[in-house]
Amino acid sequence: MEHTKNKPFKQKLLFIKDVEQIIGRNRLTLRRWWSAGKFPTPTKLNGTVLVWQTDVIEQWINLHTESK
Repeated sequence: MEHTKNKPFKQKLLFIKDVEQIIGRNRLTLRRWWSAGKFPTPTKLNGTVLVWQTDVIEQWINLHTESK
């Protein structure tokens, strides 16, 4: 098995507080949105910590931002 100690991660993870700041909505709204299928569902780390991949959030923003 190859050791990956020195290899950088390609994907960055965002915690709920990060996503709240980026999207401008609180965690309750985000939870309602993902429960209703209107927002990407987070991944749980260690069964409790909610995270999203940065590119998933960026894609969602791009799809839901009106171009002017």
